[in-house]
Amino acid sequence: MKIWRTSIIVTLILSIAVSTKGQSLCDTLPFIQCKDNLISANGNDSFNTLIHKFKNLNSDKSKPIHIIHIGDSHLQAGFLTEKIKQKLFQFYAEKDTVVSPGFIFPYTIAQTNNPFFYKVDYSGDWEWCKNIDAEKTCSLGLSGITVRTNDSLAFFSIKMKNKKYDYPKKYFFNSVKILHNTDSTISIKVNDKKVISKNGYSDVQLDKLTDSILVSININDSSSFFELYGIIFENDKSKINYHTIGVNSATAQSYLKCDYFSRHLAIINPDLIIISLGTNEAYDDNLPNLEHEYVLKDLILQIKDISPNAAIILVTPNDHLKNREFRNNNILLVRDNILKICNDFQLSFWDFYSIMGGENSILKWYKKGLCSEDKLHFKRIGYEIQGELFAKALIDLIENKK
Repeated sequence: MKIWRTSIIVTLILSIAVSTKGQSLCDTLPFIQCKDNLISANGNDSFNTLIHKFKNLNSDKSKPIHIIHIGDSHLQAGFLTEKIKQKLFQFYAEKDTVVSPGFIFPYTIAQTNNPFFYKVDYSGDWEWCKNIDAEKTCSLGLSGITVRTNDSLAFFSIKMKNKKYDYPKKYFFNSVKILHNTDSTISIKVNDKKVISKNGYSDVQLDKLTDSILVSININDSSSFFELYGIIFENDKSKINYHTIGVNSATAQSYLKCDYFSRHLAIINPDLIIISLGTNEAYDDNLPNLEHEYVLKDLILQIKDISPNAAIILVTPNDHLKNREFRNNNILLVRDNILKICNDFQLSFWDFYSIMGGENSILKWYKKGLCSEDKLHFKRIGYEIQGELFAKALIDLIENKK
């Protein structure tokens, strides 16, 4: 009982710390290198364009900013990116009470963990494949996961957990883009409204803002499959649309397997792309160091080919242990590759490895109850602290860059 009560107290103290700005977080967690909590623009002209868009976001003629954050298990749960999103919403869209959920995938259908802020229900027989599978057995899109069915009675629903969601900005939408295969024998309805599918997605404009959808699928040919690659939820009031893409165990190579990665990237047309990959590469005992550099470069070149004007931020992987107790010497190799690529391509970077405290800092995070028993992943509060740090670094760069 004492342990349980102590954990509650620690969590409350940290919650108070991360809810305030600047120095209180550094005082509470002195091993965090707050002085190094910076995003280097690295002379990238695209970042100057992004900064201009942010600073003019509240003007009448401004267009919404689209951000895509691509990663692995650190992103799939949603704790990290939800903190970043909410901080950006609160700073740049302070008066808005309704915001856009962005890119969503129904992970529950693929029998894997779903982000905490929305619920998925479904019926019918479904199968799935992922970009981490040893053998590629299906077409894949930006999400890195595909769920598919040929069950004519299949449906799925997605509902935002606005009542349980304890952040101030709530999720509602009136625009839905369903990314799926195009097949004349398949028709779908969204909230009982028939939609027209073309060019690999269905674009649905709803009559009013809502926080849920029901998608029903009608398949006229038993040999046909409906394949779902993801859904984009937006509304015409959101000034910022933050799209999270995360797959447990994913690497940069995983996303190079995705057939429609570029097509879906073009649909979103991002202004900023954040890449948080490298943990799983570092966890590989036989890390092919040079191959990792080339693969990550290939992914970046693919992104730049579709979104040449988008700003790009690379994030270094966190310090961690292997098998809960062994130092992972590959972390620095992966980090060095990421920083080298940023210099080669003049990309921005956020060196979370150094900011969190560097070598063996994961043990300090663990003693504070901020990371999991595996000393690799963080608990929710740990991810929220990371999100707090990143959001502050991004806002500082936007607001203070001359």
